[in-house]
Amino acid sequence: MSTDESEYVAAHVQEALARDSRVNEPELGVTVVQGKRVVVHGHVPSEERRRSVTDVVRECCPDLEVENRTTVERFPDAEGMETVQ
Repeated sequence: MSTDESEYVAAHVQEALARDSRVNEPELGVTVVQGKRVVVHGHVPSEERRRSVTDVVRECCPDLEVENRTTVERFPDAEGMETVQ
């Protein structure tokens, strides 16, 4: 796979991760390594969403290995109500 093809595949996967309702994460980084492996990195809000990242990438690229380096980011609950003016 050429560099251009790798970049195309990475962009395609990144778009799928942003648009698929199981993931819905436009900020995840995607890299195709040596035309054989898709590496995804970034933060997701739940373990379920993290598993969905792997599923979506496998659906997009069934012939490539998937390395899911995403981490589940825990955010503290907000205290009180925020008023937007």
